Amino acid sequence: MRLNAVELDRKYEQFRLDDIDQKWFRIEDLEKALERLNIPKNIVGHSFLQKPIYKISGGNGPKKVLIWSQMHGNESTGTRAMLDVLNYFGRNKSEILDLLSFDFIPMLNPDGAEFYTRRNVVGIDLNRDFLAKQSVELQVLLDVVEQGDYEFLFNLHDQRTIFNVGHTSETATISFLAPSYDAEQSVNAVRQKTMGVIQYMNKGLEQLIPGKIGRYSAEFYPSSTGDNFTKAGYSCVLFEAGHFLDDYTRNSTRKYNAIALLLGLESIAIQDYNNFDLYDKIPENSQRLLDVILRNVQVKNGEKSVCMDLGLYYEEYIDQNELKTKGVFQEIGDLSRYIGLREYDCKGELYVGESHPFPRFMKAETFRVGNLYFENGLKI
Repeated sequence: MRLNAVELDRKYEQFRLDDIDQKWFRIEDLEKALERLNIPKNIVGHSFLQKPIYKISGGNGPKKVLIWSQMHGNESTGTRAMLDVLNYFGRNKSEILDLLSFDFIPMLNPDGAEFYTRRNVVGIDLNRDFLAKQSVELQVLLDVVEQGDYEFLFNLHDQRTIFNVGHTSETATISFLAPSYDAEQSVNAVRQKTMGVIQYMNKGLEQLIPGKIGRYSAEFYPSSTGDNFTKAGYSCVLFEAGHFLDDYTRNSTRKYNAIALLLGLESIAIQDYNNFDLYDKIPENSQRLLDVILRNVQVKNGEKSVCMDLGLYYEEYIDQNELKTKGVFQEIGDLSRYIGLREYDCKGELYVGESHPFPRFMKAETFRVGNLYFENGLKI
């Protein structure tokens, strides 16, 4: 019996794992979650700071899939979604596990996760280290791939809130990519299978979040992980968990990511990945979103004044062992091509706050425009 996306959505709370709602998700959080799931884990390596890198295995079928997440330490949505998937398999007898086997590396970059950074602790972006192989963490992944007989790879990432779908104002809640293996973005049988899995997932998700599914840019990056794995003959599916309105903890997105993962695994299990003709019809991501846009703000300096738009982007940072958010001015001027997740027409009201020389004329700490007050760039 095939999975039904609508039914999975309806029953999600039954397999949603509790107490993993926080975006700042570290190795101790992972270990507690795996202990609650009562899932055995193997240590397949260690990070630069000697934190363990775990692998969880499941299934008995001949098709083999490797899944990894948090190669960027501050991108935890895929990890949390996959924990939901593990909980689903623990609570439901599934034919998927009779037809495929999977290995899951839930936190490839535990040092980056600890400090809530994209890169590892010595500053290397693991997703751009395939050629130089300077990071110990990427070498762990490469060793696992070399030792396994995998046909499919799932690479789980998060993307920023700036991404919208195509030419629409919809947030790119989930985006997929069949990575290129050359600059011409050629398509061979390996990429076709990747496209087929994506098409299968997209068909299901369109029933739940129509218009919120994007296709990530297929620009070829010579040193990136997905591009080189594809070049080496692995069908590598890139997941990009994005924004859902007011979901800054990414827990709504996490649900759709979990459903996508289940559908993707089913596609491989039943070998329904030969249809790829609609992959290119999935709208490509654009970068037109800002978290806040203040339209028609008057800025004065003595007798000089200008009326313009101010666009803020939220940045996350760690302060006193707590994940916090602040707004920074990302774009200033004519922002007619941009879309704000929150927009305010200030109708020529005066900006009152700190001003600084170019390139950051405004400093988004505490300021007001008319009756709108902002602290750390957040409306209060």
